[in-house]
Amino acid sequence: MSIPSNPDTIIVKNEFYPHGLREIDLWDHYQKYKKEILKEVQGRDLFFVLKVGDEGIVYRHGKISKFIRLNESNYDKLISGRTLSIHSTMKRTENIMIVDIDAMYFPAAKEATMDVYNLMKTEDFISNVSIRFTGKSSFHIFCNLKIKANIDLIRKKLKDILTGADLSSSYTIDQIRKTPNVTNLDLSPDKFRGGFITLGSLSLWGLKCMEVKPWDISDFKKEDAKIGGL
Repeated sequence: MSIPSNPDTIIVKNEFYPHGLREIDLWDHYQKYKKEILKEVQGRDLFFVLKVGDEGIVYRHGKISKFIRLNESNYDKLISGRTLSIHSTMKRTENIMIVDIDAMYFPAAKEATMDVYNLMKTEDFISNVSIRFTGKSSFHIFCNLKIKANIDLIRKKLKDILTGADLSSSYTIDQIRKTPNVTNLDLSPDKFRGGFITLGSLSLWGLKCMEVKPWDISDFKKEDAKIGGL
């Protein structure tokens, strides 16, 4: 096991963790959520964000394969006290799709989240819709599909749904250049090797990517995603 050799080294220090998150705090978190994370990343190429000094370094390459794959046998070897974030990537053929709510203000993110969630719940080709806090300032609408499809076709279908529902009157949809003060419904995860934060992983802020029930959205606070009772 790659237990931190410098367990008290501070990795993250911010408004959520004024006393700092240490290597041992990250290690303990990823041990606690090991089973959940392994289930989420099964068969997926990954990339990590490692904290080295003041920088977040993106680490993509596995020791055997071109991309990182996590499994029961290598998890404890690859996860260290400096592993801050674990990001999954999309396959060419998928049974999921994601709407990334890209909002400037948290209340606006909540409103858009519920608008998109309620819309996705009406689509009969979707088996389940959930809301995930990304660990930063917004949410992902995470949709499980009844059948697998090419990720490019999924993205086109998703964009057609959002546009056809006239959400474009309130939000921009899959727009590269942001419009000031307008929430963008970002579809950038929905492409081959498109990245998205893994459920149970920490963000660069040290907050956990977690599922939030729709009835809890209005009262949800970023602080609710802090780890370890810190």
